[in-house]
Amino acid sequence: MQVLTYFRKRQAEDPRFYYAFKTVKVSDEASKLLCIFWADDYARKMYDLYGDCLSFDTTFKTNRYNLQFAPFVGGTGHGHNCLFACSIIENETADTFQWLFETFLHCMGGKSPSTIITDEDAGMKTTIPLIFPHIYHRRCLFHIKKKAEEKCTRTFAVNKTLHDDFSDIIHNSLTVAEFEQLWTEMIQRYNIGHVKYFQIMWKKRKRFVPVYFKKNFFPFIHSTARSEGTNAIFKDNITSTHNVISFLQEYQKISETIQDKEREQDSITRTTSPTFSARSELQIQAAKMYNRKIFYRFQKQIKFVLNVHV
Repeated sequence: MQVLTYFRKRQAEDPRFYYAFKTVKVSDEASKLLCIFWADDYARKMYDLYGDCLSFDTTFKTNRYNLQFAPFVGGTGHGHNCLFACSIIENETADTFQWLFETFLHCMGGKSPSTIITDEDAGMKTTIPLIFPHIYHRRCLFHIKKKAEEKCTRTFAVNKTLHDDFSDIIHNSLTVAEFEQLWTEMIQRYNIGHVKYFQIMWKKRKRFVPVYFKKNFFPFIHSTARSEGTNAIFKDNITSTHNVISFLQEYQKISETIQDKEREQDSITRTTSPTFSARSELQIQAAKMYNRKIFYRFQKQIKFVLNVHV
């Protein structure tokens, strides 16, 4: 009831504030709360602008009820993390995710993202194709590599150069054909075809290896680090002793900080001139096209060109 009162107050201040509850009836008079979903006006505006790619992760348990925090996270035009919506969920079953994703779609006026990156959760794997049938679903590369290192510790220890080759092939293959050839050669060279997790990774390669997503929009993303970065901000100020109201208040502070950062970067782009590493036509044109943060990312790539020998 405290949460409902809080949401109604927020909605009175912000007419586009959206919230929803998932409940189950436990008696004629009482219901149990299973999930909470909410998004304010600013978050919905951010999704309208930048909702092409979604990062979604549910690994953070945040409150005294041991419920899981599930933020819908994206990247802004300046490359910052932003919140599209937030939820607190009871479990990670397919039913829960179906309710959550349907609620998210309803909140966002039916607009589906083009791409999504998640961890290796079975419930999400089942639900995402049902709710977002035309989306490109990518798994978190960091989690898969970490799992490989945990499950194949002995294999990596016996073959001293395997880890470097493994990382190089995954991260630096430029074409699908190159990746598949080099992976096959690696398996043969180290005689590790019998290692079960390497077999699993080969079967799942199209879900996590970067080269398979070169034509899909994942801006500065190959893991769920954006979601985990958002979780880390909450962890700094929220502990397992906090109740849900404390958490919602912290969300509002974080949302306001995100807005302040965006306004600051907008102002920097409008009122200052960029620093050029070389006054080439390419850099001058890019400085006009990009905001400051993105221009400096572009400029860094241009500097790397000097290392390329044709």
